[in-house]
Amino acid sequence: MAGSVTITYSSHAPIKYVQWAWTSDASGDVSGTDTVVLSGVPLRWATNPGGTAPTDDYDIVVNDEDGIDIANGGLGNRDTSDSEHFIPGGDADPGAAFMGALSLVVSNAGNAKEGVLRMYYR
Repeated sequence: MAGSVTITYSSHAPIKYVQWAWTSDASGDVSGTDTVVLSGVPLRWATNPGGTAPTDDYDIVVNDEDGIDIANGGLGNRDTSDSEHFIPGGDADPGAAFMGALSLVVSNAGNAKEGVLRMYYR
């Protein structure tokens, strides 16, 4: 997997965010790892298909340094044309605390497609 990822960070306390703007490779995949060590608990995830929208039902995972998806599967089957969000919460899906570099993995997006993922966290 490759593709390209541009990562930006905001530190507007008490809520911060990290944003991954991505473009998929010919196989429809993207992967990239942050170079900044982050820590916190996800509050909200937002996905926005880009100008060249990904294939419907593309999937995103964000892995911590242990290889565990800190969105707990909540970013699967994203829509091709609409922005969507996912708010972790409750006993069934509490969200996962994280610390360290995070890795973005996008799959099934289609060739040279674009999107943005933003994670708000505290």
